[in-house]
Parts: sequence; structure tokens; C-alpha cells
Amino acid sequence: MRRVSIGWLAAGAALALFLHPLGAQEVSKRKGFEIAITSPVSGDFVFGRTEIIAEVKAAEPTLVEKVEFYVDDKLVFIDKEPPYSCFYDFGSEPRSYVLKAKAYHREGVTVTATSITRKVILNYQVSVNRVVLFATAQDSDRHFVLDLKKADFRLEEDDKPQEILDFYLEQRPVVLCLLLDSSGSMQGRMDKVHLAADKFVESLAAEDQALVIDFDEKVFLLQDFTRDVKLLKEAIDSTVAEGGTALYDALYAAFRKLKDFKGRKAIVILSDGEDTNSKFSYQRVLEAAKTNEVLIYSIGLGISILDVSSHSVLKELAEETGGRSFFPGKAEELEGVYQQIAEELRSQYYLTYSPTNEDWNGKWRKIRLSAQRSKDVEIRTRKGYYAVRRSLAPSP
Repeated sequence: MRRVSIGWLAAGAALALFLHPLGAQEVSKRKGFEIAITSPVSGDFVFGRTEIIAEVKAAEPTLVEKVEFYVDDKLVFIDKEPPYSCFYDFGSEPRSYVLKAKAYHREGVTVTATSITRKVILNYQVSVNRVVLFATAQDSDRHFVLDLKKADFRLEEDDKPQEILDFYLEQRPVVLCLLLDSSGSMQGRMDKVHLAADKFVESLAAEDQALVIDFDEKVFLLQDFTRDVKLLKEAIDSTVAEGGTALYDALYAAFRKLKDFKGRKAIVILSDGEDTNSKFSYQRVLEAAKTNEVLIYSIGLGISILDVSSHSVLKELAEETGGRSFFPGKAEELEGVYQQIAEELRSQYYLTYSPTNEDWNGKWRKIRLSAQRSKDVEIRTRKGYYAVRRSLAPSP
């Protein structure tokens, strides 16, 4: 099977560079005098009162006179002592800003750094400012609980009770992205990966549709969305282990492919190690996970709790979205893991609520959903959302 690279991943938006000409200043004087905006960095998004931080390097730090902070070419603060920072209220409008920090040296040299934040595209569904949740309930024996009523749930937003409006057991089709790590470290395991993933797609309902993304140091779309299990299995079985690991790029590609779909959306990702090749950062991917209504199920093959970075990344992505993380020690356990994910996708509740807090200030709001009458039932759903006023339809 021919692997098609998802080329737009490498085509990042060009960032403008705002550097004042040196004029009569000698380049030698500027050597060792640098400034960088460390937060927010280019590509981040900002809401509300946010700290802007600049890092200045100089051979003699005492000769740094001041740092000026600009937002969209408007001077907002002058800081004359390190650490150089200021706070600015960006409001609740999800738009792009140009941030600039300009450092002055007492010998007459200036250096400038620029960071361009991005407009937030929120893809989770709302109707008249209703928040949509997909929830899973399991008892202490890890069995799915499917007979709960609306009154059995307690819903809170920022610790304040909310009224559940729509409620039913979810039976609509799922749109799924299956992501497979085929980096060199997976050598010797691919046959078992193929077998387990093949059985997983065989378990999908006839109305479900899925795609297959393969990643090593690059990201490849092996099979676009289809309901044809035969095509999905051919794509899965074509993967060969080689190269590095572009885990974050693969996840970002999946978000892009899912953005125009409504209803239930999920990503199932298998990886055995830390990202080594991605162009996108983990923070960027985490933001995408928080601003898309997509469940993430992560499988960390052979990743123990001692592998702190890889373990925490896969665990956090799943928990933030209401999904689940698995860490099988051996490839032979993968079939059972995929079966658990398939069963969970058939065992979810759909809920909506209209927040009592109507202050759309762009801040993160925490969601807590629990079983009202039983402490033995664990409820999983996404952890929150950004309070940005949204249109009725998902953004393109």
C-alpha cells in the first residue's frame, strides 16, 4: 500500500519578524544581547488576564536599561528590573495578537522579539450555549453501568451545581481515527499490532467510520474515512516499523481530519515511546485536545510509570478528554485493550447543560460529573472547556 504523507503538517504559517534596523549601531555591540518572549509563545492562544514574559540575555545584565511590552503595536508596560514581565487583559474574544518586547541597552543598542498568538477555533458542539458531554460509568469491577437515569448524576461547573438538560444512552455512530506508531522501536511487535488492530476495526458497527494514520518520523494517511473494514485492515497490515516518532504531529493531523464532523468523535492512539520528531509541541496538541469534542484513548505499549514523560503525556491527553489510557506490558495484551475500548464506545451517555455562569470571559471552566447515589460508580467525562461565546455550528 502506498503511504501518503500528510504534507500540510510541515507547512506552518509564516511568522512576521519585527526587528528594528540597526542603522548606525554596530553589530559587534549587539553580540550577546538578546531577548525572547517565553510566554505566550507564537502559536499559543490567550484569554483574559495573562502574563507576558520576556527573557533578556546580556554579557552585563546590569547594563539592561528597560524592556517595553507592546500588544498590537500599543505600548502596555515598561519593566526596568528582571525578571521582565507584565500582565495584560486580552478579554474573551478568540482572536490573534502580535506581542512585542523591546530591550534597551545602556550603550544605545536595542533588540526586539515578537510572538504571534493565534485565534482559537473551538470545535465542540453547542446549542444556545449548551455544553455537550459524553460520559462513561463503570462499577468497582470495571463493568459498564448502563441503567443510570438523569437523576443519578451530579454535574458541577467550577464547583457550582448545573442542571442536566438532554440525557440518553448514546447509540449514534462514531467517527474514529486509528493512529499506529511504526517507529523503529516497534520492530518485532508489528504482527501482533496488526492482529489486535484488525480485530478492533472488525468490532465497529456498520454505521461507524474510521481512518488509519501511521507515524514514524513522519505522518502518513494510509486510509481516509471509510466504513469498509477490508480497506481499514489492508491499511493496518501495511505498516512497517522504522524511523523516529512524530506522535504529536499524528495527533494534530487527526484533529484536523475530525474537525468538520459532528456527533461522537474519537482518537485511538498506540505508541511505545516518547515523541522525537514532531514539529508541533505537546502544549499545542494539549490545547487542541481541550478545544475539540474528541475522546482520546491512548495505549502506551511497554511504557511503565517510571517512563515519566511518555506515561504522563498519554495519561493526560486521555483524562482531559474523558477517554482512557492503557499501559500494557506486552504486545500480546493489545487485543484485550482494543476490545475494552470498543466496548466503552458502545457504553456511553450523552448529556447537555446550559451553564449558569453567563460571563464569557475566555477562562477555563472545570467540569465534574459524578454518580449521585453510589460511591462505587466511577464517571468519566472531559475535564472542562474554555468559556468563549460560540456560534451554533462548529467553526470550519
